[in-house]
Order: sequence, then C-alpha cells, then structure tokens
Amino acid sequence: MEMNPRILQMMKMKMSKKGSRDKRGDDSDLIVDLFSVLTIPGKLGAHEINDVLFEAETVREQSSCMPVEERFAPAETCDSADSLEKIKSDALVCTACELYETRTNLVFGEGNPHAKLMFIGEAPGAEEDSTGRPFVGRAGKHLDKILISAGFKREEVYITNILKSRPPENRTPSFEEMKACTPFLSRQIAVIKPKVIALLGNTALKFVIGPDSPGITKIHGQWFDSLFGIPCMPLYHPSYLVRNNSRQPGSPNWQMWQDIQALKKRYDEIA
Repeated sequence: MEMNPRILQMMKMKMSKKGSRDKRGDDSDLIVDLFSVLTIPGKLGAHEINDVLFEAETVREQSSCMPVEERFAPAETCDSADSLEKIKSDALVCTACELYETRTNLVFGEGNPHAKLMFIGEAPGAEEDSTGRPFVGRAGKHLDKILISAGFKREEVYITNILKSRPPENRTPSFEEMKACTPFLSRQIAVIKPKVIALLGNTALKFVIGPDSPGITKIHGQWFDSLFGIPCMPLYHPSYLVRNNSRQPGSPNWQMWQDIQALKKRYDEIA
C-alpha cells in the first residue's frame, strides 16, 4: 500500500523542521501535525507532548482536513483472503524499519477477531513491550475500568496500536517507522471489519482523521469519518486520564464518561 507521493513529500518536509517538544513559545504559532505529536507512551503510557497539546493548539477547520483518498488506501482494498494470523506472521518478520532489532515483543493487538468496535492507540509502552499485549500498564488498567463501567467487555472489542513495536527509550517514531507499520493496521481493519472505531489520544486522532484535524480537546466524543471509511470517535488517551484523575464535572475523566456512554449507545444500536 503506497502513500500519495505529494503527501509523502509534504510530510517529509514537516519532519525536517525542528521539533518543539520542549518549546512552548507563542500558542498561535504551534502547528500540530502527525509527526510532531507522535510520542510513544512512557511508564504510564503517557506522552510528554500532551502537556503542550492540551495547553496550546492551533485549531484548524475540519473542512481543511486532507481528503481520505490522498493519504492512505482504504482498508477495504486489502486482500479479502487475509487473516489476523497471516498479518501477525508478516509483522513478526518485517524488517522495513529497525524497531524489530530492539523490541522485546511484537505488540500486535488482541480481542474479538470479529469485533464491531475497535480501539486504536499510538504505540506500545514498556509494559506492552514486555508482555506483547496492548494497554496492560496503568493506562490499560484505567481503560479496562472505563470499558467495564460503560458495559463493555474487553474480550468483545479489539484493541491495537498504530505502531506494533516500541522504539528504544520511548523516543518519537520516525516517518519511516510510521510508514512501515501503516499496512498492518489497515489489514487488521480490513479483516476485522469493525463498524465503529475509537481513537485513543491525539496521535491516533491525527493519524486516522487527518493531520489538519482539530485537537482532542476540541473534538473528543464527536463522530467523524476516517481514512478507512469507518465512523470513528476520538477519546482521551487513558494515560492522560491517569495523570489527571479528577472526577469533577468538566474534568477530562468526567468528559470521558460522557463520551464512552455515547460510544456505547452507538455500539448497542449496531450490535
């Protein structure tokens, strides 16, 4: 699956610019794109750039988002004879980037292979790399509590990440690493055929909806089309909720509770 050459060039140009992970500067000049926010979860599954994203983000009009067809091929164009077992086998022997040399385990994804609801996060953290399972650290346990409270069972949904391998020291993934892992996610979606997708955090949001989409604080809990042609809802990343554990009305955890109930309502309608 090849990306549009013009988009490739544009994203590479963005990658060549100096990052601003430790520079807050003028809020109006903070341009948020896929690669500037792609920060791998740490011990708590948290990415430091969230501190910047939640405090200062340039919000662009939804209509300015890059057209779906100009970014990635739709999931339904993948081989209809594909299977999760084959995709995982291919990912295990993939050498398209260097992460296979440093990871402990491939973190492919888990859950119902015919799930109507799929959760997509950013990338494995330390706990995930150690166990080979997605969302098993403190952030994952918090996600489990949210799912149970809303009436979901973890085994009835499917949970995965954009990246299948943890970069060393949780560093920011490179453009080539992102490009290398994209086909596996697309193939997973094509095989599972979820009816709805939940995007956990800003990175997944920018990746699936588009790098020019508004940030998570602006559009969490809303429904959007995705590059895979499947309705999706952005949700706060559980690591952010762990670090901001207030349950007061208006707090991120309170907002997450409203969002997950709306997601459950949609899920029940299609189930």
